[in-house]
Parts: sequence; structure tokens; C-alpha cells
Amino acid sequence: MNGTIAVTVVLKLVLWLLVIAVATVLLRRRAVTKNLRTAFLIGGILVFGILFGLLATAQFDPNPVDILRNVTRLITGQQPQAGQVQQSRMVMAAVFLVVLLGISVLSNKAVCGWICHFGLLQDLVHKVPVPKWKPSLKVTNTVRGIAFVGLIVGLVTAGLDWIGVIDPFRMFRFDFFLAGGIFFAVILVASLFIYRPWCQFVCPFGFLSWVAEQFSLMRPRVHWDQCKKCRQCVKACPTGAMADFYAEKKIHADCFACGACLDACPQPDALKWRKK
Repeated sequence: MNGTIAVTVVLKLVLWLLVIAVATVLLRRRAVTKNLRTAFLIGGILVFGILFGLLATAQFDPNPVDILRNVTRLITGQQPQAGQVQQSRMVMAAVFLVVLLGISVLSNKAVCGWICHFGLLQDLVHKVPVPKWKPSLKVTNTVRGIAFVGLIVGLVTAGLDWIGVIDPFRMFRFDFFLAGGIFFAVILVASLFIYRPWCQFVCPFGFLSWVAEQFSLMRPRVHWDQCKKCRQCVKACPTGAMADFYAEKKIHADCFACGACLDACPQPDALKWRKK
């Protein structure tokens, strides 16, 4: 890995960790307002999407999905003739994946919710005031699970990578191609009505991090002695996660750590982002 790419990769990782650290502090203080959240969405798209998109290369573009794909190739030996540079990129991808999944165990989907530029763009589009649909976890995970298995089995058995056909992250590198452009547009239109359709229905890292977040230390915690049961938190949640937390279910829908539930709760001590 040449010096420029290495510096870019390390810088991106550091900024990722910094944003997530700041986001976690804000969540714990219940300080994520709608305007602040919007500012983070726009800033993340500009920095992680456009700026780092200009710096990225076709061979190495650190994002949660590409990292998972590269690690799968590394594990299954899909790079049999890889040189030292390629091998170092694969090892770096493995380190990234461990870090990102570790964050999911620490603080739910903070990775997807705060640093994934394609997720941030969908999130921003979803703010347009049109009728919304919240698909159930059963529906989203069935589709996403099939997509995840298809990716892994395809890579392992035949080196087939269906994401490469429609990879939406290439749009941020200004690497435009017909299938990707059409898919990118479809996802953005769907984002008007469904919160993060790529993340909930397609993203393989989203599926893996959903598994990890079931063991997350920090998440919305209801303090029932303070809760007035107004359910404003459930209404504000863009997915079914807060409804699952409210019902104290063991398995919950994707929580993207957006802070909407905390901002909506009228009781200062009824809902907090914290460990048990």
C-alpha cells in the first residue's frame, strides 16, 4: 500500500472513530436535536462521501460494505496471486471490519447511522415530508438475509460478487455506470418513503452489524418509574427498534443510533442512551 493511500485510510478511520465518539457523547447527553442530526448528515456526506470519494481508488475504497467483501475474499483465498500491496489492503480491511463490528457491540448501529455516507444520504432524503412506511423486521431481514447469503456463497464458491454489478458506493467516486446509476436512483427514490432501504433490505454489512447490535452495551433504555407511557419515542423512531425496546423484546429491529427517540421523549429521565 503506497504512502498516500495509507495516510488516507488511516485518516478516514480516525475521523470515523472521532465522529462516533462525539455521537455517543451526544446520545448519552440526549443532545441530538433534529437540526444537529441534519448537520451531521450533510457533513458526513460531504466529507466521507464526496471528499474521500475523490481520494479513493477503484482498488481500495474503505466503506463498510467494501470492507466486508474484501475480508471475505481474504478468508476464502479469492486473491491467489495477490502481491504484498494487495495483501496489506486485505489485512487493513480485516482490521477495519473488527473495529466496525466492535462499535456495533458497543453502541448499536452507530457505524451505519453516523459514518456510512450512503446511509447518511438515504437518511437525509428520508426527511422529505411524504408518507412513510416502516417495514417489519421479518420482512427486511428475510430479504437482507438472502442478499447476505448470496454474497458470501457467491464469493466462496465461484468468486461471484453481485454487489459489484450495482455498487452504489462507486457513485461517490464519480465512477458512473448504467446499472449502478439506475440502482442508486431507485434507492434514493425509495428513501423518500422507507428509512434507509439499502441498509434495511440489501446491505450485507447491515445484516452482520444487526447481529452484532443484539449484544450492544449502549442503546435506548426506558426507565419505567419516569416513563409516562406517551410512546412519543416509538412514534419518532424511523424503524421498529424503539417499539421493540419499549416492549422489552430480546431481539430488536435495526437501531441506527439516530437519537430521534431521545429527542422526542418529553421526560428528561425516562429514556437514556446507556448501559443497563
